[in-house]
Amino acid sequence: MRRLRLSQVSYFIWFMFITFSFAVGLAAYVVHQFHASFDWPTTEGMVIESWIVERYDPSSSADSHYEVGIEYVYVVDDKFHHKRNKTDITGAIPGYSLEEAEALAAEFPRGKVIEVHYKPSDHDTAVIRPTMHLFMIVGLVVFSLVLAPILYVMYRQMTEDPDSFLVRYV
Repeated sequence: MRRLRLSQVSYFIWFMFITFSFAVGLAAYVVHQFHASFDWPTTEGMVIESWIVERYDPSSSADSHYEVGIEYVYVVDDKFHHKRNKTDITGAIPGYSLEEAEALAAEFPRGKVIEVHYKPSDHDTAVIRPTMHLFMIVGLVVFSLVLAPILYVMYRQMTEDPDSFLVRYV
């Protein structure tokens, strides 16, 4: 059996390993949290206001996109919760076309009673529509696919002769 020498792994490979390990862990946590929100308990809430925000980046050639925000209140265990931001509908801030944003904002008129999914361990964390966005899963897969060759290079560096090209120059 070959002896593994961690000291033979270059600083650059260690940096890449730590960076992409963190990225994979964070992506896995985010995917897990979004998946768990489908099973969170629910309570009734009431919409106070909904609005649309136009986002345009002058340095980009892309068209404007729109975000929908919602302000609402709900009660869990006799405690009042007030939410006002753009991530409370699905838990993420997706970009919509103007028509999609107007349709979504119209679904949440002032005074409408809504179902709120709240996190059992933190009642202040809530979403209206639990959603699993494709970009979250794609991010997890991409980071994992980048991490795999980094692990292979690390393994090769740990098991190669200290004078080999792979150990000295990669």
